[in-house]
Amino acid sequence: MFSMTGYGKGEAEINGRTLVVELKSVNHRFLDLSVKLPRSLIFAEEVLKKSIASKVSRGHIDVFTTYSAPMDQANLSLNTDVAECYLAMSRTLNEKYGVKDDYSASSLLRVAGVVEEKAVSAPEEEILALVKEATEKAADALVKMRRAEGDAITKDILSKLDEIARLTDLIEARAPFIAEEYKARLKETVATALSGATYDETRLLTEVALFADKCAVDEELARLHVHIDHYRKILATEPSAGRKLDFLTQELNRETNTIGSKANDATIAEYVVLLKCEIEKVREQIQNLE
Repeated sequence: MFSMTGYGKGEAEINGRTLVVELKSVNHRFLDLSVKLPRSLIFAEEVLKKSIASKVSRGHIDVFTTYSAPMDQANLSLNTDVAECYLAMSRTLNEKYGVKDDYSASSLLRVAGVVEEKAVSAPEEEILALVKEATEKAADALVKMRRAEGDAITKDILSKLDEIARLTDLIEARAPFIAEEYKARLKETVATALSGATYDETRLLTEVALFADKCAVDEELARLHVHIDHYRKILATEPSAGRKLDFLTQELNRETNTIGSKANDATIAEYVVLLKCEIEKVREQIQNLE
């Protein structure tokens, strides 16, 4: 199983161009991607999303990118209009206020706007390959972390399923005695009320049979065992089944509630409370699984 939280980072370099992709994921019902790309890489957004979607099926993922391209003199140009404007203002200050005009070529080149950087053009195929490589590396790292966390969550869920199975067995062992105890209480009550007078034993047995049928939880217990076994099978065989397990958890809760309402027994009521606590713990963990 995979968790929906994690982090992954990937870096790729082609012909001096470098792209770093970072992925940070948290819980979400579906796959939700929030991508931040430089304007020069906007055209590659779909490739990036497909690369992530091919490895991850659920979770909100923030995508951060850092792109750098080679710099050389051919990529820089001099804005003479801006330079002349600064020089003119410097001469004006010198003439009106006697401020020393100390501009040199090197100092002027450091003034904002005098030197302009031109975008480095590159074939789209090369950029797309860069994006795909970096994204796949980041996604692989993310999946690895999500898998490790998912394994820890699965182990915890399995331990809680063991406790759920134990409590189910306790209810199953207790259930057959409910009707017998009810019969004994009813006979005692009738005998006390009638002060030793005779009564219709058949009528009493009919009442006990109706009570036994009303409080029978055999079917619910059988379904609980089936759901628990199914849960374990899914955890062992399906890497991304968070939604399916969420539904199965609802079924566990439904059967438990039915047992609590039908059993009419204080001991079973205590077991039901404990069962619901364990199922709720499982439900909270399931929300973290892909």
